[in-house]
Amino acid sequence: MAGEDGFSGLEAAIVLIAFIVVAGVFSFAILGAGFSSSDKAKEVVLDGGRSPTAVMVMGSVVGRADDTTHYIEKLFFSCEAIGEPVPVSAIRFSILTPVGIYEIPSSSVALSWHNQVTEDGFLSEGEILKVEILPDAGLLTPDTPFTLIINPPWGVPVNVRCQVPPGLARKNYYEVDSG
Repeated sequence: MAGEDGFSGLEAAIVLIAFIVVAGVFSFAILGAGFSSSDKAKEVVLDGGRSPTAVMVMGSVVGRADDTTHYIEKLFFSCEAIGEPVPVSAIRFSILTPVGIYEIPSSSVALSWHNQVTEDGFLSEGEILKVEILPDAGLLTPDTPFTLIINPPWGVPVNVRCQVPPGLARKNYYEVDSG
């Protein structure tokens, strides 16, 4: 039997060690995925008791035409919170047009209280926040459909479908929301 190639004990040990290493890596990956899904399930269960938060538009969205009647220069509306209180400084606004989506910088948003129950900087149920937005000049031209997007820091974003009227008179106010 000399001269025959065989499977030596050393080769068998190397194969066995490789098998154990591969099995260890595989089990580590499975355990990691299990821990990750367990953490996600815990987060879902803990958030389940929290009521969903939404910032709703009260009444209509109103737009004011500029001096030249080429575009809407300012949007006005009021908001209230449903669910948990929302920090007013963390609410973000966007406008979606057929051309693209435009984030409104905080410097172009003016917030004031119509009805403030507590002076804590949070929009809570029963409180009404007045919002004035200055979109970019020329963004909302006559007959342009757009969507006003209100993004609270958590909870459900609100989309308000709007339409700029086909004809604008200078400095006139127009109801631009579709609802």
